[in-house]
Amino acid sequence: MQIKVFKERTAKDAMDKVRSELGPDAVILHTKKYTTGGILGYGGKKMVEVTAAIEDAPQSKILPPINASGKKESVPAGAPNIKQESYIRPIVPRQILESYKTANIRDDLSDKLDAQDFLPQNTAAENLNVVKADDKISVLSPTEIDQQKKIQEMERELAKMKVILDNVMGSQKSKSSSAVKKKISLKETLLGQEVNEAIVQEIIGNQDEQALLADKDDPYVREFLLKYLEKYMGTSAGIEIEKGKMKIVALIGATGVGKTTTLAKIASRFVLEQGLRAVLITADTYRISAVDQLKTYSDIIGLPLEIVYTPVELKNVINRHRDKQLILIDTAGRSQHNDYQLMELHDLLSVNDDIEKHLVLSATTKYKDVIDIIRKFSLCAPDKVIFTKTDETSSIGMILNLLKEYPLTLSYFTNGQSVPDDIFPAQSKNLADLLLR
Repeated sequence: MQIKVFKERTAKDAMDKVRSELGPDAVILHTKKYTTGGILGYGGKKMVEVTAAIEDAPQSKILPPINASGKKESVPAGAPNIKQESYIRPIVPRQILESYKTANIRDDLSDKLDAQDFLPQNTAAENLNVVKADDKISVLSPTEIDQQKKIQEMERELAKMKVILDNVMGSQKSKSSSAVKKKISLKETLLGQEVNEAIVQEIIGNQDEQALLADKDDPYVREFLLKYLEKYMGTSAGIEIEKGKMKIVALIGATGVGKTTTLAKIASRFVLEQGLRAVLITADTYRISAVDQLKTYSDIIGLPLEIVYTPVELKNVINRHRDKQLILIDTAGRSQHNDYQLMELHDLLSVNDDIEKHLVLSATTKYKDVIDIIRKFSLCAPDKVIFTKTDETSSIGMILNLLKEYPLTLSYFTNGQSVPDDIFPAQSKNLADLLLR
């Protein structure tokens, strides 16, 4: 038997070398991947090593043929005078390698190489030229005996590896199955979302047996929660524009809640999707980057941008854009603890009674602080509320708690920084999805 090692950059190149030098009858004994060269494992070349073997041509004489009657025919004339029993068939090395096929040695568990890479092209997996054992007596040479021992040792190692892999995979599957089977009830979900316990008890008290026992991902549970939410939420469509009328919307709120980005999302939706004529106005001249940020958005969307510093300037800009269908106003962030800033904001928005004011709140703000913000910004009489950053908190129950305590009208939820994608109407079905996520 000839055994040869081939080292190439890819499995395909290695197999091409095997077929080229040993022929299509070669049998793969072992494969592995390794890295050569480089410094401390970096910059090295990935290589593939393939060990292949090919049997030597048979040297023994051919047994006399057997005729149809089952009797042995005489030895042809001229054949050496050798006794019948001395005609011995040599064992073919592939008979030894038959066990490799059974043990899926081609899968090469240690290196995770794709066995398909090592099959000769135009050759099916079952046609590997493995000769079945003959029932005649065969003689093994010392080399073949040594090779057989090596193969048996490799088989034992593979069997050990298979047991280890089965144990590991079985353990992981068991853990995964137990996690899937565990149900989380609606009560557990709402409490985990920090919904007020009294509200949870009110919801649970109305549950029938099916909703009480079902998992939170059960569609029936969602429908049950949706009916409860609809009692406290209208079918908000965000900003509603009447045909033939100009709509003026201003976003107000504390610093860092995402007013400017939210304004850009709203503008993109109405301009790019509905083709409305619009203009952006910024009164946020306190932050150096605020005007540049909105200017970038206005350039991308293709909208004019106006900058105002006083209530008089805001009034004049609104009058100058009477031909627009939508006017969006970005205001500077104001602390709920600064009465002067809140009064300044009130005076700015008082120049036009038609301005619809949306109070922007972050879903990451503590419930106590949200209540304080709502109370202090009531000076500006906000019409609707936008909740931003719903993707940055694991508990959204604060919104439901507020709806029970205050007669709020929600307009939008935002769940990311992408403009204009990460914004959707604050409808009961969307709040239900947030609570059950």
